[in-house]
Amino acid sequence: MSEKYSYDEEVWSKGLSREDTLEQQIRVISKFYSIGDWNEFQYGLKILIPLLPSELRKRFVPLPHAIEEADIEDHYKQFWDIQTALEDDTNMIWKKKFIKTYD
Repeated sequence: MSEKYSYDEEVWSKGLSREDTLEQQIRVISKFYSIGDWNEFQYGLKILIPLLPSELRKRFVPLPHAIEEADIEDHYKQFWDIQTALEDDTNMIWKKKFIKTYD
């Protein structure tokens, strides 16, 4: 059984969607940013762009890889802009999770 077949079977059996894929990649990128792993943060951001819906993919170009402080801020701003675009400019259905904060 090939890797592709296994992946297709996994997607079919678990019902993964584009939203699930994007949410997982966003979690990965956020983790790397929070621990200060700038290389992996930038690589994660670069792979996020091809996963975006086509209209958004056209708006975002991967930034050159560099780990100077100003470059990290540029990448963070792009990550922020992508998040804003996903929320405001798409009709994707994001899972709503409610947290009970009091009785």
